[in-house]
Amino acid sequence: MPDNSRQATASRGPWPEPRLRAMEVEEVYRFAPMATGYSYFGALLTLGVLIESGDIGRGAVWFLWATAVTFYRSTCIVAYRRRTLGSDAQYWGRLMVAGNFLSGVQWGVLGTLLFPSGPVFLQLFTLMVIVCYVAGSVTAWSAVKGAHDALSLPATIPTAVYLFFLRDGAHWYAGVMALFFSFAVLYYSRKLHRHLEEGFRLQIERDDLLTLTGMLNEKLARENRDLAHRAAVRGVSVESARGRAERLEALFQRSALPQVECDAAGSVVASNPAAERLFGLRRDELVGVSLTALLALPESDMKSLASAAHAEVFEVEARGRDGTRVSCRASFTPLPDGEGEPHGFGVTLTGIPVIVA
Repeated sequence: MPDNSRQATASRGPWPEPRLRAMEVEEVYRFAPMATGYSYFGALLTLGVLIESGDIGRGAVWFLWATAVTFYRSTCIVAYRRRTLGSDAQYWGRLMVAGNFLSGVQWGVLGTLLFPSGPVFLQLFTLMVIVCYVAGSVTAWSAVKGAHDALSLPATIPTAVYLFFLRDGAHWYAGVMALFFSFAVLYYSRKLHRHLEEGFRLQIERDDLLTLTGMLNEKLARENRDLAHRAAVRGVSVESARGRAERLEALFQRSALPQVECDAAGSVVASNPAAERLFGLRRDELVGVSLTALLALPESDMKSLASAAHAEVFEVEARGRDGTRVSCRASFTPLPDGEGEPHGFGVTLTGIPVIVA
């Protein structure tokens, strides 16, 4: 179905009534041009039969009525195809129901007022035209509820009553059978309408599910892209942090300046090779040693350094191996924990004249 027909609905009734009515009307107008053409062609042939039977005057009036009905239907079809978006689908359905009623009156008049009284073939022809047109148009008009009823009831009921109850007296068996046939056509028309309506409902549900599935897929795709981006950023961050850690470790280990790391109590927890050479102790021997045993630093200064928030520089004496004392400057840098609270400090010694290997 074209997209414009789905949009050309009135916002009336609960889901899916507006779209359902639009699809039903679209189905009727899809068959309307051909059904209208067949009807007018049949009217043209019927006019020829009426002229042949000598009923020229009434036949001409009847054919003018058929022409007017055809013009009305054609106008509705053209206007429907040029309709604006958002127009009421039920309005267009009512127009076609009205046209079918006029057409039903047209065929009903043929089966009553214009029913030939001459040769049998004319009577058979008239009945054949009415029956075949009414029964054959079930498919064309059943999509809209009442559209085929508006055609079949004024075409068949008056004809059956006139032929079997009024024209030559009451013929009950034949009349009842004719009425039964008329209502049987009506029954199958309504049954086909319910079948089409159920199919349209299923189509609407399928379209809505496809739309919802597409929206969910787009949402999942966006979320996957966001997750991939965050994962890539996190991967880059982790890789960057790892690289920075490796570079800092390399600077710590390969630095020519003695460096040690102490906990909040002032005990050594790590040292670099330059510090080992200065103090004459191996790394495992330095771990746990109080910084006051390595540097001439008062205990009070040690406690203030443990809680300091900024780097500080002191003139100190480092106690080297063999008891030698080396004057230098000690840069104390606080080392925060993961939450930003100080948990130790690093010490870098500068201004050392000689470090004995």
